[in-house]
Amino acid sequence: MKPFNLSLSPRAMRRVAIGLCVAVLGLLTFGIIMLCSTSSFYANERYGSPYVVFWRQAMWLGIGLIACIVAACLDYRLYRKYVWWILGAAAVLLVAVLLFGTIRNGAKRWLVFGPVSFQPSEFAKLALVIFLAFWLEKMHRKARGKLHAQIRHPFWGFALPLGVAGVLAALIFIQPDVGTVVLLLALTTILLWVAGSNPYCLAGLVWLGTIGGVALMTAIIKFGFLAEKYQAKRIVAWWTGDDPMGINWQQLMALLAFGSGGPWGVGLGESCQKMLYLPEAHTDFILPIIGEELGVFGPLAVVIAFAALVVCGMLLTTKAPDLFGMLLGTGIVASIALQAMINIAVVTNSIPNKGMPLPFISYGGSNLLMLLASVGILLSIARQGHAQITGQFLDPSKEKQPAVALPA
Repeated sequence: MKPFNLSLSPRAMRRVAIGLCVAVLGLLTFGIIMLCSTSSFYANERYGSPYVVFWRQAMWLGIGLIACIVAACLDYRLYRKYVWWILGAAAVLLVAVLLFGTIRNGAKRWLVFGPVSFQPSEFAKLALVIFLAFWLEKMHRKARGKLHAQIRHPFWGFALPLGVAGVLAALIFIQPDVGTVVLLLALTTILLWVAGSNPYCLAGLVWLGTIGGVALMTAIIKFGFLAEKYQAKRIVAWWTGDDPMGINWQQLMALLAFGSGGPWGVGLGESCQKMLYLPEAHTDFILPIIGEELGVFGPLAVVIAFAALVVCGMLLTTKAPDLFGMLLGTGIVASIALQAMINIAVVTNSIPNKGMPLPFISYGGSNLLMLLASVGILLSIARQGHAQITGQFLDPSKEKQPAVALPA
């Protein structure tokens, strides 16, 4: 292990924080405009008004911005005190959705309260990041009577946090939601590596995951393993490309939308694919409609905005006052980046369809709310990091924190 330090002046930190806010607000503004365009035909056919989906998303956007401001004003270190309550609430909600959830498109992922529905797996993503940041930071501290920190211990620093992530992933897998399971396991691996967990255990996990993934794909594609499962059918159809009018219809229509847009697009609001040719165009497959209406520069602007968000987020995270803040910020940035990467890979037919929304742009109140709350936590970390640089940092717990460190 070696200390990681990046010199940023208070003025530079303010500029980076402003850059993060500009990237997020740019994605939100662009997203709500494109959602209005993309969902108009669908909303008119289903609800009799072209603006129903737009106004619902606008409502969640307002609630999300309030959550973002509140989270930014709160001291992020408070989450350490309530981490077990947060993790417990996530587990209870995931069990509740299996017992009382509403089935949509063959999956039981939503708890419905009158006109409002909530997806517990979105909360579970943030809850897991908070827990992992808390636990891995705790494992860096030397227990009473111990000569060494337990972060390298195969059980305390590796198996236990991985097991907690596995329990949440299993509850989500039952829904089923394979995309979120992959995301949670990837997030856990990243945070274990960043925290400096046992390198041999990490290497074994990566090798086991790689070999297991290749073996599973081979069994599904070559030998028809789990052939009756819908997820397996998606993988086979994606690999062989022999069912474009069936299970691969969404990705085929997405590619046609990108191709129809060309370099300049057909014009805002002029998409043909959104007229129910591309299912769920306003949710997971909104990026192809952006490409169709605005041309290649629309999706390119989205990718640039996400890149700016990730760069600014990581710069702010490196100046976190303590290891908990650094791990928490890293997990949040990684979660946003992975969601965006998976969505873009799916809509470009680079991987099988996983049903992952595009952050800040796709329709979905639960996802938008938790994303904006996460951005608020990032801003709280940046605020405390700025206070430390200017000599105003004060940890109310008065606990000595270990230096921020990354693997050598």
